[in-house]
Amino acid sequence: MTDDRSEPNLEPEASAEAGAGDDQCAGPDSGTAVIEFIFASIVLLIPVVYLMLAISQLQAASYATTSTAISASRIAARDANPSERRARDVADMHFTDFGLSDVPVTIDYSCSGPCGRSGSLITARVETKVSLPGFPLLFGTKNSPHITLRATHSDVVAVTGRG
Repeated sequence: MTDDRSEPNLEPEASAEAGAGDDQCAGPDSGTAVIEFIFASIVLLIPVVYLMLAISQLQAASYATTSTAISASRIAARDANPSERRARDVADMHFTDFGLSDVPVTIDYSCSGPCGRSGSLITARVETKVSLPGFPLLFGTKNSPHITLRATHSDVVAVTGRG
């Protein structure tokens, strides 16, 4: 019969020998996982974060442009003489709500039929130019690359008094 106490004594020796062999094999490559992780995270993470920022800014500008077009056409449909200042104030409010400031906005109106007559259709066209994040710091606000967003909305002039 064999002694059961001798087997546990052999296992630590075997594991110690295996550990010593692992250190010899991993010598030149030890510690490179941290460097590879840092390099991969810089190469992959920074562009993904920038892409998310750019897409979120463009989405916010798209929502602001669309809501400005809706509001501008409603203002023009309800008011006999739509004020450019009132439309600009509404545009500034929408763009500020979406976290965008100092964005150039152009608002144009067109009418099907006489403007201001009940039942005619008023269309508001809104155009804005949104710079990509970080580029205005590099190129200045006037020379930075931008994306142009356009939105249109039509509304019917309200019927005033029947008679």
